[in-house]
Amino acid sequence: MEPRQKGLVAGVVFGTAVWSMTGQILWIAVGTGCGVGVGWWVGRRRDRRTERRTPVRAPVGRADHRREETPEHRESRLRSAAMHNGGRMVEGRQLRGAALERMRGTVPGFPPERYEAELDNALARIDERRVEVLARRAQHVAEARELDMLNAVFALHYFNQRFSGHVGEYGLGRIDLVDALGDLYSREQINEAVTRADALIDDGQRCAYFSDDDGRQIRWLRQNHPGFVEAHLHRAADWGYMLNR
Repeated sequence: MEPRQKGLVAGVVFGTAVWSMTGQILWIAVGTGCGVGVGWWVGRRRDRRTERRTPVRAPVGRADHRREETPEHRESRLRSAAMHNGGRMVEGRQLRGAALERMRGTVPGFPPERYEAELDNALARIDERRVEVLARRAQHVAEARELDMLNAVFALHYFNQRFSGHVGEYGLGRIDLVDALGDLYSREQINEAVTRADALIDDGQRCAYFSDDDGRQIRWLRQNHPGFVEAHLHRAADWGYMLNR
């Protein structure tokens, strides 16, 4: 038992004994306070003695680790830093100057022009990937437009809620539901469907995986959220399985 804990126990015992003799409960508080104080003083003296006996070892700094890095590893770290900070740039979270400064801080030792070139290469790669992401999103919208209003809105709203902020979306943000579906349905209809989609998502997030689950959670979602296709009921539950695993 630590000195502070011993002092606390001793103080409570002392205060209780005095209280039993005097009938004044205040002695318990007084004994507890004195015990904690004595325990703290004893513990502090012990800590100081331990500090004096413990040899001080020189810390192994980050620079020591970097001296052991291979050139290939440093190149890989520089490319990773460029992609990370380039991603922050396209997301609007930092300017170019801040990106270069972060790169120099993460992987120091390269010439200034090398950081510039690596960041430009990263931005070019990000542009290529954003084109791929936009094509995938366009396909997602096209598939949603083939569904009825409720499920079309759910498909796009679910993506927005769960996936649109991921790093792999490269700062493209959410799919605008009115832009995607506004020629088919009114804004009021879309907003009403969003409300129902949110209710399904909220209930789906309460789902959890059970080995003996015979489908009762999906049946509960189906009963309480009529009109959604089976795939969307399972997507809602899947989010809950992930959150509650």
